[in-house]
Amino acid sequence: MFRNNQSLADKIREAIKPTPVKQRIQMASYKLRTQTTRLDKSITQMETRDRTLHDKCVKALEARDTQTATLYANECVQIRKLLKTSLSSQISLEQALLRLETIEQFGDMVHSMGSVRGILTTVRGELEGKLPEISTGINDVEDSLENLTMEIGESVDAEGNYVLPTDESAKILREADLMAEQKMKERFPEIPQIPVDAHRIR
Repeated sequence: MFRNNQSLADKIREAIKPTPVKQRIQMASYKLRTQTTRLDKSITQMETRDRTLHDKCVKALEARDTQTATLYANECVQIRKLLKTSLSSQISLEQALLRLETIEQFGDMVHSMGSVRGILTTVRGELEGKLPEISTGINDVEDSLENLTMEIGESVDAEGNYVLPTDESAKILREADLMAEQKMKERFPEIPQIPVDAHRIR
C-alpha cells in the first residue's frame, strides 16, 4: 500500500490518521503544477538558445562560412527535437492537471484518474534521460496517485495492478503532439538551407 520513498514517521502517521482523499489530490496537483512550471522554464531557455543558434547560422551563411553554418544548423535541429517533446509534454501535463482538478471538485475517480496516470507514465518516459529532474518529479506524482488508487481499490485487476483506460490518455497525448507541432511551426523560423556544393570562403 505504501511506497518505500515514504519515511517511517509518514507511514505511521498515515496509518493512524489517513489524509483525506481531497487533500491528497490537492497535494498531487500542487506537485504536478510545480513540474509544469519547471518544464515551462526549460522551454523558455531552449527557445532562447535556439534563437541564438539560428542567428549565428544566418550570419555564418552571410559570411559564406558553410562549415560553421552547418554546425549551428545541426544544433538547431537537435534542440528543436527536445523542444517539440517538451511542448507536447507541457500540453499533456496541463490536461492531466485539469483532470485532477475535476477529481478534486466532483470526485470523478472512475473517468479521470486512469487518463491522468496514463498521461503521466507516457510523459515521464518521454522526458527520462532528456530532462531527468522533471521526469523524477512526475514519478513522485505517479507514486502519490498510485498509493491513493490502490487504497481506494479503484480499477485494479486480480493481481492488484492498476488498469489504465488507455483510449482517453492516448487521444490526449496524440492531440498534444499535434498542438506541439503546430506551435513549433508558428514560433520558430525555418532553419536555413545550407548549399551542398558551396565551399568555405575565408
